[in-house]
Order: sequence, then structure tokens, then C-alpha cells
Amino acid sequence: MLVRNEPFSLLSYINNSFIYGGTLVFIGLWIFVVRTGVFDIFTMSMRKVFKGKSTLEDDEMRLPSEILSFSSSPILIIGGVTLAAMAIGLAFY
Repeated sequence: MLVRNEPFSLLSYINNSFIYGGTLVFIGLWIFVVRTGVFDIFTMSMRKVFKGKSTLEDDEMRLPSEILSFSSSPILIIGGVTLAAMAIGLAFY
């Protein structure tokens, strides 16, 4: 609320919490999808297609699911709580 240059009101809180909560949920879901290994198949197939042009060996490059070593659940929980607070504020508005 303090970052944005708007007067403090319930409507500005609802707008800001929707933006921040939605962004956190989107990032959390993106991390969840990458960590499940959905893009590993695409990455391996692209390595096979462009094998002659690459200077790195396949064993040297990590898969996208191995790069993200942290869990997405804290980000999803914080984003969900923020969106729930926004919904409560919206019900009062």
C-alpha cells in the first residue's frame, strides 16, 4: 500500500492486493509447473535436434526441473492469503 502513490482507501487496498496476490500466485504456479518436469522433455528433444551446434555435452547442462531447488508452496500460500484478504475486502466494499 505504501509503495503505490494512491490515497489509502478500501478500494485501493483491493486493487493493490489483487495485483500483488495475483502476481505471487502466477509465479508460484509457474515454479510448480517447471519443477514437475513438464519442460524437461522439450529441453531434451531440443538438445537432440541441435546437438551438432552445441559445444556443451548433454551431461553438463541441467534440466529446468533441476535448476529450481526450492518449493513453490510458500509463494502460493502467501498469494492465496492475499487474494483471500482481497475477497473479504471486496465483500465489505
